[in-house]
Amino acid sequence: MKKSIDKNLKASTLYTIGNLFNKAIAFFAIPIFTRLLTTSEYGITQTYLSWVSILTLIVGLSLGNSIRSAFIDFKDDLEGYISSIFGLSLLSFLVTSVLVMTGVILFSDTDPILAICCLIQSFCQFVFTTITTKYMMKVDYIKKTLLLAVPNLTIQIIAIICILNINNIPKYYGYIIPYMLVYLIVGGYFVISSFIRGKKIINLKYWKYALTFSLPLIFHGLSLVLLSSSDRIMITSLYSSSETGIYSLIYNLSMVAMAITASLEAVWVPWFTRKMMLEEKSDINKNITKYLEIALVVMLCLMFLAPEVVKIMATQDYWSGVYMIPPLVFASYEMYMYTVYVNVEYYYKSTKYIAINTMTAAVTNLILNFIFIPFFGGTAACFTTVISYFLSFLMHAHHSRKLDRDLFPIKQFFVPTAIFIIAIIAAYLLMELPVIRWVGVFTGIIIYAVFALKTNRFSNFLK
Repeated sequence: MKKSIDKNLKASTLYTIGNLFNKAIAFFAIPIFTRLLTTSEYGITQTYLSWVSILTLIVGLSLGNSIRSAFIDFKDDLEGYISSIFGLSLLSFLVTSVLVMTGVILFSDTDPILAICCLIQSFCQFVFTTITTKYMMKVDYIKKTLLLAVPNLTIQIIAIICILNINNIPKYYGYIIPYMLVYLIVGGYFVISSFIRGKKIINLKYWKYALTFSLPLIFHGLSLVLLSSSDRIMITSLYSSSETGIYSLIYNLSMVAMAITASLEAVWVPWFTRKMMLEEKSDINKNITKYLEIALVVMLCLMFLAPEVVKIMATQDYWSGVYMIPPLVFASYEMYMYTVYVNVEYYYKSTKYIAINTMTAAVTNLILNFIFIPFFGGTAACFTTVISYFLSFLMHAHHSRKLDRDLFPIKQFFVPTAIFIIAIIAAYLLMELPVIRWVGVFTGIIIYAVFALKTNRFSNFLK
């Protein structure tokens, strides 16, 4: 037991350090890119990445998600299983590429070069996601951390160099092409090495298993992408690419806290799976309050401190986006909350309902965006995201509770949600009073830290 606890502690610590480093790379690169690119060019790069997210799910058929289940059912041949889903996804990639390029050439004025880059990066991003899921389930924290951080650092450095040296073509190419090339090199390596180790490129048994589990998750994944990325695409189409650039900057900043939450989830998911297999549900319920509390503290700090960070990181063209910060940070917390229930649905292989619930929220988001973005731009997208994520949380909570009444009473989520809503009101009231906000945050951190230490608040967390 002690060995397991030590491993969880090491994994959590290194995941956090790695994720913080990974986010810090992107975070400190933002002021560089927002100065090297116009708001319109920056908006185009973010719209491109949104399309990559969408195509990743189509090309990869969401097969990587099945590793959570395959880790239990095919633990003795996990490498063979992974090589088989890479073989299936490669076939999907070829078919998708033919269809997309035919549509681009015949029916669209989209730049074919961007379309090719988008397709290649989409497949390689699926490979990345699959491998990181494998490392997460195996609690192989060193490899997972390196895979997150090293390619990202390489991309940022090469992109800055390329943009500075571009003269005759649009500068956004200097951002997009390095992204694609780095993913191609690293993703290609993992595909080839997996084929060599697994030796089961075509395995109909594994293909059937993966498709049965994952096909509903394509719609779940697409819905998640629509929830997180359609805003940028629709702002570009219905309002302006400059507004997309501003919204994207604030959205990316609001996701900084996800470095902490992603680290927690990377340890929580395998711990939760083991506890469920041992039927130790009381331990799970005891830990969920602390799991939510850590993210709450981190995100509240980000929300109150972020306006000045934006003004330091970006030119004055982006400063109007500070009023988008509170709802977008709250949306990040809502996302964190509903994954608690999604993990229950994953465990019981109820992927069809995962897809239905998330699709309903995504459609709601699209409808609200279509109505309000033409009038209110990125600000509307912020609040439609909050509404859609909250709807998703309620639906996943309802279905999860039907699957297992012993897990996560919804009342456990009331207090952190109420605290966050009150904090949003305070953030808007204090938006023009930065000294009060900053002093309040650091005073609150000291008080909370003293409380946590004196009460040994996290002494038994995830044990």
